[in-house]
Amino acid sequence: MKFLKTIEVKKFKDILFSIPRIPLDKEFIPLDESYNRRLYEDIKSNIDVPHFRKSRVDGYAVIARDTFGAEEDNILSLKLVEKIEAGQKPTKKLNNGECSYVATGAAIPENADAIIMVEYTEITRDKVYISKAVPPGENIVNIGHDIKKGELICKKGQLIDLPTLGMLASCGLKEVPVYRKPIVSLMSTGNELVPVGKENLDIGQIYDVNSTVLKKAIENAGAKVSYLGIIRDNFEDLKSAIDRGLKESDIVILSGGTSKGEGDLGSEVLKNYYDVEILIHGVKMRPGKPIIFTKIKEKFVFILPGFPTSALSCYYVFIEDFLRKNSGLPLKIKNSLILEIGERIYSIVGRHEFKPVIIRKDDGVDKIFPIKTGSEAISTLFKADGYIEIEELESIVEKGEKRRFFYFS
Repeated sequence: MKFLKTIEVKKFKDILFSIPRIPLDKEFIPLDESYNRRLYEDIKSNIDVPHFRKSRVDGYAVIARDTFGAEEDNILSLKLVEKIEAGQKPTKKLNNGECSYVATGAAIPENADAIIMVEYTEITRDKVYISKAVPPGENIVNIGHDIKKGELICKKGQLIDLPTLGMLASCGLKEVPVYRKPIVSLMSTGNELVPVGKENLDIGQIYDVNSTVLKKAIENAGAKVSYLGIIRDNFEDLKSAIDRGLKESDIVILSGGTSKGEGDLGSEVLKNYYDVEILIHGVKMRPGKPIIFTKIKEKFVFILPGFPTSALSCYYVFIEDFLRKNSGLPLKIKNSLILEIGERIYSIVGRHEFKPVIIRKDDGVDKIFPIKTGSEAISTLFKADGYIEIEELESIVEKGEKRRFFYFS
């Protein structure tokens, strides 16, 4: 067992980043549920897109050579034999001297090899007068122009974003093979905790805030949550809950039970596992120092501090990107911003600080300003727009400096 005690934030991040992705099985899911999922295998189209010739414009399908010589001072006429709207199938084959009206996206009749736009035509009963010649292929979208049958359209591991979703839908795929989501067993610990919604709180009781917030944060990072409830401060109960989590999921996350008080049993329980590969107890961060992380064979356990802001700070700094890497979602840096500090921010040297902040306009420019409340206050996160991280050896972040700002997911 590798036991690490109160390590630096960067070192903990490096450890998490170095861990290979969790092996995840394949599952088939409906296309309309596949957004932000990772493809398990290459996808090839089983149809041409489009699978019929269609018009780019509102106009008239013609045999191109019938239009040769047409000009504003040399008007030619063609016989209108059919009108074809989008979604309709042509019923008449064109002969020389004939044309069919076609709407944008409508199928083109047999023998037609060009479309003349309505802007260059006039119609009287069944006669269409044209004032412009068109070459073969004009305004026609041919079979397979967008995607050809058998063409590789998406690669294994690709994230299904909105454009990818559109590509898959255009090929008529009802289901797609994706990696299953990482499964996270979530629980809270503490004799003082009661479920949200319980009426008439007794003295000393508090609502379980962490499970409510962490559940949604975990889901937003692309994982599936199995909620195991509130676990009392009892060694056997906690051991049993962690055992269940390790059996049923890839990752176990619990809040409470990280410090060295008599009721904090997290580290004592984890020491009873014989196949622990890594055990970290404490990170030089404020708030959130007493976080615990354990790797047990191919499974992972995070134990977070009980205070909501401390628990959430640990989640955002360490766990969110760990989950995103495993689910295949983009890392949080993709949606971060570089902004100017609008007011001097103080920090304690020796601790990497997670600092909730607000964004406020100053002289018409968005700037970062600090939040004053502490780690024990859930209102700290409620008031904040996001957060910055302050390095361990920094005591002051000066007004005017540029910092990376992260939104809460």
